Amino acid sequence: MATLCMGAPLQHSRHSEQPNMRSSTLSNVIGGGLLALVTAFSAPAWAEPLHDGDIEIGVAHGVLQTLGAGHTHGLDGYGIFEGNLGDLAGGLYSTDDPGYDSAVGSLAAGAEIFYTALGTLSFWNGTAWSASAVPANVTLRVNGNLGEESFWTASGITGDVSGLIGQAGSNGKLHEHLDLTAVGSGRTAVGAYLIQLQLSANGYASSSPFYIALNRGLSEADFETAVHALTMPVPEPSTWLMSLAGLGAVAMVRRQRQAKAPAKA
Repeated sequence: MATLCMGAPLQHSRHSEQPNMRSSTLSNVIGGGLLALVTAFSAPAWAEPLHDGDIEIGVAHGVLQTLGAGHTHGLDGYGIFEGNLGDLAGGLYSTDDPGYDSAVGSLAAGAEIFYTALGTLSFWNGTAWSASAVPANVTLRVNGNLGEESFWTASGITGDVSGLIGQAGSNGKLHEHLDLTAVGSGRTAVGAYLIQLQLSANGYASSSPFYIALNRGLSEADFETAVHALTMPVPEPSTWLMSLAGLGAVAMVRRQRQAKAPAKA
């Protein structure tokens, strides 16, 4: 009897603990799920995303990088970014896109990023890109954030050769926009402009050059046709000559074979 009396409470105690264990397990599952949901929905509040279409600035082995280009140039492999001279904010002949953006921690705190103007201004006239196609009296101006004014012309760069884009915050993040404007009486011409730049900063090696293609009045489809034309490699004159020589050799061999072939009865 004593054994039965002592065993009964033990048996009751064992069964009474099982619901508690299930409840604890269920609570952990629900709690973990809620925590995951809260984390997922609260992430944008602290992890600011980079802006689509901006020039993302990064660093690799001490060298500045320009990331996120939608296309690469067919001749040199440099990235091509896009903007629209005629967006809602800039009016008919100006825009501040693309911007310059970096992720948190990608740059040293307080790093100052500069642009350098390179090359000449090119224009898409509907069939080809060239400096000679740039409308008369038109230049493309970029305004730096310290009042610099850089002008791309069909023959080169005038004004300030370089300018400040911005300074990274204490968290290493930078997000800035510079105004780009078509200047001159001929700017009403429909087409697209192309300029080349490079990034620099103290403590880093300069980036590779990159391009910005700017739509001026083209439809979206026609502008993408213009940008796509930049991605097509253009053979060097020597390459064309070699190709022509190769075709000539093939034609000569074909004629020789035809001459040696026995005549059909």
